Order: sequence, then structure tokens, then C-alpha cells
Amino acid sequence: MDPRDAISGREVFLRLEGKNLKAEEIEKLFSPLGFFTVRMDGTKIKNKEDLLAALASDLKFPAYFGHNWDALLDCLRSLPDFIKAGGYAVIIESSGFFLADSFSDRDNFRDIAETAAGFLAEKYKLRFKVIML
Repeated sequence: MDPRDAISGREVFLRLEGKNLKAEEIEKLFSPLGFFTVRMDGTKIKNKEDLLAALASDLKFPAYFGHNWDALLDCLRSLPDFIKAGGYAVIIESSGFFLADSFSDRDNFRDIAETAAGFLAEKYKLRFKVIML
């Protein structure tokens, strides 16, 4: 899969491990489209608490963020309220280590991200992508 093709596709999670791409290269693909991009180190995100803290910080969630799955969905759906952008991309480096302590957390995050992406696409015509490197 060519990463440029995937940006405009419906997929939320893009698995690009093994493609010898660096996060900086992926970030440059999203910049001309006006995406707000964040890069996260998968080796530092072992569980739900690590993930929620990293997303809250990197995506500039409001101070009232509740650090639970429902609050994550609310904040992801509200990204245009506090970050004006043409779309949103979360680039996860070393994704083989990402949420390694809990596969159920990985599934929950996938479901929430896909739900939020559908909402953002429908209501705001904005894309939300998670790129796994």
C-alpha cells in the first residue's frame, strides 16, 4: 500500500511496519493536507493509562478530560473544537510494543478511533488516521 493512497482512503488504522518509512516521512505526507500530526513512541505506551495520558498531552485535550474510554471518544470527536486542522494523524512508532500489556485495550482503542473517525468524516468532512510504524 502506498502511504499517499491510504491518506485519502476510509481506513483509520494504517499498518506500515516493515516499509522502511520513518515517522518524519509520514508526517511530511500529511502536512500539505493541513493535518495536525502527532508522533508517539509505542515502547512508552504499554497500557490504557499510558495511552490516555499520551493522547491527552499530544492532542491537547481539555483539562476536564476524564482519562477513560468514554472521555477519549468525546475528545476525539471534539478535536475540531480545540485544534483547527484539515485532519488528524497519530503516528505510532515501534508499534509492535504499543499496548503490549493489554490486547483488549488495543481493541478498545481501535473501536474508539474508528467510531471517532466516522463521526469526524460525517459531521466535519475531516479525516482521522492512526499510522502504525
